[in-house]
Amino acid sequence: MFNTASDEEWKVARLDRLGLKEDPFKLSADPRFLFLGPEHLAVYRQAQGVISRRRGLALISGDMGMGKSSLARRLYDVYAAEENVLICYIHTAAFKSAMDAARQISMALNVPPQRSFQRQMEGLERLMADAYTAHRNVIILLDDAQLMDPDALEVIHRLYNFDYDAKVAQVIAFGQLEMSAVFETNKAVNARVFVRLALPPLTLSSSLQMVLFRLRVAGRNSPLIDDDAFEMLYEASQGVPREMIRLCALATDLLLASDATAINIDIAREVSKQ
Repeated sequence: MFNTASDEEWKVARLDRLGLKEDPFKLSADPRFLFLGPEHLAVYRQAQGVISRRRGLALISGDMGMGKSSLARRLYDVYAAEENVLICYIHTAAFKSAMDAARQISMALNVPPQRSFQRQMEGLERLMADAYTAHRNVIILLDDAQLMDPDALEVIHRLYNFDYDAKVAQVIAFGQLEMSAVFETNKAVNARVFVRLALPPLTLSSSLQMVLFRLRVAGRNSPLIDDDAFEMLYEASQGVPREMIRLCALATDLLLASDATAINIDIAREVSKQ
């Protein structure tokens, strides 16, 4: 591990030896390193279609590490810059009740807090009416939506009962696979779901493109991992983007501590056990 300033300086110097200006496999959510392969790009485009065509409610599910939060943040970054859009992103939609959901969504949309659920919903509905009159599209992004209490779905139910000739609010919920079970507890809301999308594991080809993309962003235009080593890392990751990045980070740390110029099968074998 590289915890001290001297260790960090040593790492930067070693990265430079490999033609890298920075660490290509940082696990932090740096938008510069976000890669949308064909599988994820298809889901992203469909989510954009739900928003632009005002389709209402969409569910995007996937196992841990599949990139749901990265996709949600990309949508937020893209639409937050548009004047005719009012958008909020709730990174952990662990609503404990309908009132909790109404308050958190209201706060994210700058609606003043109220003491009762009815008053809080009236405030949200006024915002929706004003947005519709001003030809603004309201987008609500809910991440980790599998954590919400089923009672919280009443807010979504109320939002979609409050409608004009088009959906005023577009709710995109991101969650792990059990999110579907939460929505199924409320038949009225579940029936409102326009589309259910799933983020699949990356293919070997998409994983390779993701790694090469990260290397280019970090300053290197040539591969850093031998073919056999890459296949071993891919098999160990099972196509999960976050796991692939983690394994590549471990492999890069071992490479930096050696005199080798590329991640070879021996390094891949060692990190695949971790």
